Amino acid sequence: MTKLNYHDQAHWPNGFGRQQSPIALQSAQARSVPAVALAVTAPYQMQTELDDDTTIKLLGQGRLTIGARAYDCVQVHFHVPVEHTGNPQAVLEVHLVHQTALGQLCVVAVRLVPGAAAPALTQVIAGFDQQAHPMAIDLSSLIPQHGHVFHYLGSLTTPPLTEGVEWYVIDAPTATVSAEQIAWFKAHYAANSRISQPLADRVVEQFNY
Repeated sequence: MTKLNYHDQAHWPNGFGRQQSPIALQSAQARSVPAVALAVTAPYQMQTELDDDTTIKLLGQGRLTIGARAYDCVQVHFHVPVEHTGNPQAVLEVHLVHQTALGQLCVVAVRLVPGAAAPALTQVIAGFDQQAHPMAIDLSSLIPQHGHVFHYLGSLTTPPLTEGVEWYVIDAPTATVSAEQIAWFKAHYAANSRISQPLADRVVEQFNY
């Protein structure tokens, strides 16, 4: 597998259009909508940890409901620095990639700020290996029980950069990562964030849950 080159993003194949991710997210530029319920309805149990040379990927299952829609987890991975800019304190972004029963892609992103160590990340780091291996880590705690959410329609942030992806980006005071954990990611991986993309004519919504 060819390693993804984040220093040559201009040549990543993108034949889709004007709904690319990530984007800058700020409350002043988003439209407020009524609160929506967001809850983990099945634990995020990861069984496999992969090192793909650009990040850690975890495979397993879990389920999240947002309003009346249910999303099943496909995989989880990490970006340092954050991909969705706009929160100057955020230093690590967790992407929990989901699909609905009809195949609709949805990414729930959590922007972590400096503070206490994230227990789930402590387990991920402890289980790190250069090759895929079985493990058992519950990542449910990475999704805050309460938070502020930005919602918009975008794309995957790595090739094939597929559009039509629902994004829910969460900020919460309880979503923290320690200096030691950030240092570990920086020591093992180069910066792996796609540059911010134009908003174009998209509408960004925001709500609390």
